[in-house]
Amino acid sequence: MATVTRRAHGSRARRRQENLAKLLDALEAMLAEGESFTEVSVERLAARAGVSRSTFYVHFEDKGRLLSELTADVVDQLLEAGRGWWGNDPPASPDELRARAGTIVATYRPRAELMRAVIDSSSHDPAVREVFRELTGRYVTEITAHITAGQAAGTVRRDVPPGPTAQMLTAMAERGLDRMLRGADDAAARDAVEAFTAIVWNTLYRDAP
Repeated sequence: MATVTRRAHGSRARRRQENLAKLLDALEAMLAEGESFTEVSVERLAARAGVSRSTFYVHFEDKGRLLSELTADVVDQLLEAGRGWWGNDPPASPDELRARAGTIVATYRPRAELMRAVIDSSSHDPAVREVFRELTGRYVTEITAHITAGQAAGTVRRDVPPGPTAQMLTAMAERGLDRMLRGADDAAARDAVEAFTAIVWNTLYRDAP
């Protein structure tokens, strides 16, 4: 009986993940077509995803709960991309930082419309706001640790306060990538990489002892 129960739970979890992926694809398509998240109804989203309305509500209380879960997944992806920058030793040159920034931009760009929905919804949906705040807080914590360690090693400028600088860089990336990458072509994406590289290099690494 225990084996049967585990298989049933595993099957439900697998179906839930499959439906979540379908809903993500459908939502991103609708947002890319110009709809705002507020305008997207559960009925039309479920139909676009090929998921029944009843199945949607089996998994999610409302579309805000769906967005909260999608937010967690996407921010985790961005966190992993960001660790390519701050999770390793400080870059030895602007070119090395540019390569790391390219990974962050390449990860964010296909999710730019979804992140816009998250930013908009966080202003009025407490569940989305709490998830977004908690997850972006992880960026600040890890970048702070990167700055602190680099200052001790002499690879990061010592005249920048670690915590406040990490907060500012996180806010800059959140808003800057949102504005520069929604509907961006390749040239705009390259501009985002260059801007990110210049700001971070000059803030943290240029003239480090």
